[in-house]
Amino acid sequence: MSSDERLHHLDALRSVAMLLGIVLHASLFLLPSNWWPVTDEWAGTIDLRFNPYAYLVDLIHGFRMPIFFLLSGFFSAMLWQRRGVRYFIWHRVKRIGLPLLISAFTLVPIVTWLFAPEEFIPLKHWHKAWFFGFAHLWFLWYLLWMTAVFALLIRIGLRFHTRAWWLLIPTTVVFQLLMQEATTFGADLPAFSVIPTAHLFGYYWIFFLYGVFFYCRKFQVRRRWVFAILPALVLYLSAQYFWALQETPSDTVIVASWIVFAVIQEGYAWLMCFGLMGVFKWLVNQERNWIRYLSDSSYWLYLCHLPLVIVAQMMLATWPISVHFKVAIIFATTSVLLLITYEFGVRYTIIGRVLNGPRYRLKNNAPTLEKD
Repeated sequence: MSSDERLHHLDALRSVAMLLGIVLHASLFLLPSNWWPVTDEWAGTIDLRFNPYAYLVDLIHGFRMPIFFLLSGFFSAMLWQRRGVRYFIWHRVKRIGLPLLISAFTLVPIVTWLFAPEEFIPLKHWHKAWFFGFAHLWFLWYLLWMTAVFALLIRIGLRFHTRAWWLLIPTTVVFQLLMQEATTFGADLPAFSVIPTAHLFGYYWIFFLYGVFFYCRKFQVRRRWVFAILPALVLYLSAQYFWALQETPSDTVIVASWIVFAVIQEGYAWLMCFGLMGVFKWLVNQERNWIRYLSDSSYWLYLCHLPLVIVAQMMLATWPISVHFKVAIIFATTSVLLLITYEFGVRYTIIGRVLNGPRYRLKNNAPTLEKD
């Protein structure tokens, strides 16, 4: 993709959403949990209602993956329309399938061992760690399945620009009602299985299809969409009330509050998607070299950050310093370390070629040449 074809605001939004994954994972050890591999003792000393990281995790989790899949659908449609379905499939296999395959035998065993060091023996089980899912890389696995289904829909001649596709937005409420984790704001976490969770796949598939529809209808992102963030935050605050109603003894109240809670969660997710597109249209309406670089590096950071985050949490969990400082250290050191490895070991190597396409340096400090 050449420079003049890139939509810089959406590129920047996608990369920032990836970086928010580091913030989210860095914060999880400050929540009381029986599934995260390390928990800071501070998490047990503060009421969850007054734990700022509980709200931070919810706010990020409520929109981050929906906007990932929406943008994936948008860029998938762009690639299909400009290069054809065969190139689209090959591109997705190369950019998503190959990194996932390599990670299944490298990163996934490391993460699995960090989560279950007593049950998982690396030298014995490393080759089958992915049987229990792809850890934080489940997004890529789901996206490969969506690529296959999308290619099939293209082959049978389905049209993606008719107005009926607007019905996709309220449809997500149906999948939200099927979510099993009643204490989680937003979508469920994927199961520890290589088989995609049906209701979760359907939920994110709707956002992917809307991204396709968004591109095929030639919609233009507007700066005024930024104002959608305010009602989104109001919805999030109101969700706390209906969430509390789940503890009432009345079955009628529980069912009614669960339905309202689902509607609120989906309203929040969609409004944040539109609102953040408006924010980045406002802030990043033209190419900036450092944002372009961040966009290129964000895929590498997404792939490799989780083991580093968990190890850093294990090291810092008992340090007698502010928990806020701990999160800042984890985020900063993980990001800086991965950016250094990206610059000197990834960007201009075969790894970078697989992830982002070739990047070439010019002499005399001239800009980097790119070809995709």
